[in-house]
Amino acid sequence: MLSSVSIVGNIFTENGSQILKEKTFEKLQISRNDLEKNRLRRTTDKGTDVSIVLERGSKLQHGDILNHGESFIVIYQTPEKVITVKTKEDSFELMVLLGHIIGNRHRPISLEDRTVTFPIQAESELEVFQRLFTPIIGKIEMSIEEKIYMPDQRMNVHEH
Repeated sequence: MLSSVSIVGNIFTENGSQILKEKTFEKLQISRNDLEKNRLRRTTDKGTDVSIVLERGSKLQHGDILNHGESFIVIYQTPEKVITVKTKEDSFELMVLLGHIIGNRHRPISLEDRTVTFPIQAESELEVFQRLFTPIIGKIEMSIEEKIYMPDQRMNVHEH
């Protein structure tokens, strides 16, 4: 078991891509919720047992490169189901209503232009949110997809 690992970079940065240049590495799939933990034990795609212990307040991110001696492990966040809501109009009232409905379900959100994205546990939740959004359904477009979700870091939301 690998137990003393350190984060040495991220594959999505120029420095990170140089670290792995012409080197072999293992992949470690981790859910978004588990990325929040500072103590974690998992198995890589090649069967290596890894124990990760980070300093308090630290957390892993999609693409982080872990180093243990001469071996490298790249963290890959597991894709998850999300609902994306796009407003058809630029309305303060509409955005407040969306925020209120989603916030009452304790969901983290990500914002881009007039689009709000938030994670769900099952596709059946789409129907629940369609009912909750009934008063504004003609003013929004909703879709469900599976992707790597990263919440807006300005908010500290606990999920239920």
